[in-house]
Amino acid sequence: AILGSVEGTFFFDVTDPTNIVQSDFEFGKFTTGVIHRDYKTYGHYAYAVCDEGPSSLQIFDLSYLPDSVHKVYDSDALCVRAHDIYIEDGFLYFASNTTTTGFNALDIASLADPENPTFVHSLNSPLYSHCHDVHVKNDIAYCSNGNDGLFIYDVTTKTSPVLLQSFTSYPEQGYNHASWLSDNGNILIFADETWGKGLKVYDISDLSNPSLESIFRSNLLNVPNPTSPSGSIAHNPFMLGDKVFISYYHDGVQVYDFSDPANVTNVGYYDTFSNHSDYSSYRGCWGVYPYLPSGNILASDFDNGLFVLDGSSVISGIGNGPDESDFSINAYPNPFNDEMNVSISLKENQMVNYQVLDMTGKLIIDEEAELISGTQKLEISTEGWANGIYLLKVNGENAERVQKVQKF
Repeated sequence: AILGSVEGTFFFDVTDPTNIVQSDFEFGKFTTGVIHRDYKTYGHYAYAVCDEGPSSLQIFDLSYLPDSVHKVYDSDALCVRAHDIYIEDGFLYFASNTTTTGFNALDIASLADPENPTFVHSLNSPLYSHCHDVHVKNDIAYCSNGNDGLFIYDVTTKTSPVLLQSFTSYPEQGYNHASWLSDNGNILIFADETWGKGLKVYDISDLSNPSLESIFRSNLLNVPNPTSPSGSIAHNPFMLGDKVFISYYHDGVQVYDFSDPANVTNVGYYDTFSNHSDYSSYRGCWGVYPYLPSGNILASDFDNGLFVLDGSSVISGIGNGPDESDFSINAYPNPFNDEMNVSISLKENQMVNYQVLDMTGKLIIDEEAELISGTQKLEISTEGWANGIYLLKVNGENAERVQKVQKF
């Protein structure tokens, strides 16, 4: 687990959740009054930014864990301060990036050399003042731009982004804070960081004609009028399968099932900040991470620190049908190195489709195989894949199975 603090960055070994061990700590360049730090990983590197003071971009080599981390880069050449970063397919995106020469809504850098990123392009527009948060999937950037709304760009050509769609007026509009896209690319869920505003569920399968399917919210305190300024406030959504995991400030970690986008239902929560009587302030859960191979969920709380939660009740069933005996999968070894084996057990002969996606949703492989009943083994070469977590999805004729796997 990587956890930001006022002074810098903690690295924890959470392999045994009952015995969390601090592996290392690294000071940030600026260490006074810091509120915002953001992190993303790429291969065996972690990238860190800070949104206060004269800070910098820091890069840590994680390959020495669980013993320690090595800082390999600490410079303000690309970033003095940024609110958020995202990495997809070898490119690093800085949201609300202050540099030594000015401010840009969004900056893009190349990670062709992961230890020495290089500037590629800046994105600005008179349509908005800044980009608060960015989510990128398959070269489409979903920019949450605060009170100006949400803007979607095709960034296939990094030096010439193309605006595809924008959400500048919608029900329960507030400060558009963060968004996430479903694995299949059809459903976009975004949070407005404004009290009393719910999360929006949009069907964007036809991006030229997006459809608002529903609005949902948490209300653990049972506020009589949850859409009023005394209502709850959401922070960040993260999607896995047909679940969305939300760091929901005062209401902790909230998990919803959006398999029916018009009828989103709560399937679990953990209150990381139970000692509150109203929804004022930005205290509570700021971050959640549901992508560990163990199925555990990481959460960070402004007041109460790091939580490691058992996510089996909401993660283990993702994508699985009601009868596991008809169709089961097992990927091994897990973690793997240059090859992964997939054991598939079937009751009947059938055609199966198997896919591997990285955590940004990028499709790595997409293949089909005609399999007979019984247990069959697929051998998948993973040479050239970046280290990290992937989703293995196997679709049979009547069901889908999903397993998280990891390359090291």
